[in-house]
Amino acid sequence: MLCRKIAYLQLINVFMSVTKYFAVFYTEQIYFLPQFLPVAKELQRRGLSYLIVLKGTTSRDIFDQNSKIVKICELENQPFQLGTKGLENANVEYLICGGDEHPNVDISYKKSVLIVHGIGTKLSAFTEEKNKFDIRFVEGDFRLRRLNELYPDAKTIWENVGFSKLDDVLAYKPGEIKKLYNHYGLDQNKKTILYAPTFYPSSLEKMPDNFPEQFKDYNLIIKPHFFSYIRKKYKNQRRKLEHWAKYDNVYVAGFDDYNIVPFYALADLLISDESSVVFEFAALDKPVILNRFLKLRLTYRLFGQRKFKKRMEPAMDQFRNLGENIWRYKDLKAAVEEELINPCNYKDRRAECTHEIIGPVDGKVSVRMVDLLENLHSINASKMKQHEIRA
Repeated sequence: MLCRKIAYLQLINVFMSVTKYFAVFYTEQIYFLPQFLPVAKELQRRGLSYLIVLKGTTSRDIFDQNSKIVKICELENQPFQLGTKGLENANVEYLICGGDEHPNVDISYKKSVLIVHGIGTKLSAFTEEKNKFDIRFVEGDFRLRRLNELYPDAKTIWENVGFSKLDDVLAYKPGEIKKLYNHYGLDQNKKTILYAPTFYPSSLEKMPDNFPEQFKDYNLIIKPHFFSYIRKKYKNQRRKLEHWAKYDNVYVAGFDDYNIVPFYALADLLISDESSVVFEFAALDKPVILNRFLKLRLTYRLFGQRKFKKRMEPAMDQFRNLGENIWRYKDLKAAVEEELINPCNYKDRRAECTHEIIGPVDGKVSVRMVDLLENLHSINASKMKQHEIRA
């Protein structure tokens, strides 16, 4: 009898010690954080418990990301832990992810949520794998229509709320932007160009070594993709970045500059290629230029456009005309000058594309996300209570 009583008390202690989280953000890469942070801040404002779980590095990385991502969470005053240890018995309402695949993790959760880290032109945006999530926050009417066409029987809850990363851009005040100029050593009397290429397929290797010299009348912020720094095979990209960093009018974002949001706030114009930043920046009603001259791997060159097109989502081609498309580097400077003089050239098209593939841009995307999660939680709790009463 005494043994059974002790076992019962131990069971109560275990139950009482179970940690409860309204949400756990599963962060596979540092560049997921800018999409998660506005949502985390909204949870914080509402007093809802959450945790950022850091997956850690992979064998393909040049160096350890863990210390960097820990530092970021500390600076942002965010609760975090490295790895999933201790969460296998936790009480987690929502597991929030940002990658292309549904994670297989040792975390006890009730519902999985997808907040993708980028809009993108790649085919992965519409794969069936993403239907494994219970809830998917969708960006824009086009993606919602496309998902309904492709997967009419999917059980995933799709909700068009917008792109949460942009909430933090819109939150900047004029005085804060002025401080950013000083922080990055930029001239406030010059227009600022943001060059943000992706890692592959990229225009970075096709840009000449004297690229900054040809744009010496402008501030030039160069923000490469995170993989350009951490993957061994992109060493030629790193060499070019090191060379460009020597120019006085250039700020090359380093490994620690994980968040592109401050650069969005500063820049008057964006140059990019196959990166989703094209659509994100255009949603701020600023001009964009798409470099269509790309460095392709040998296998892509050998097998022509067929292999390249398999990687990309053809349905996104219709949105490439939201800015000037440049097929040769020699035409880039004239296009930049024209767009800065006449920033309204593509204004209507930017608005149309933003509505279709970004959704609402009002600084309240994270509010809508948390509203939905809270409402679903309340509904589920009510159903459980009714079930208990009937039982």
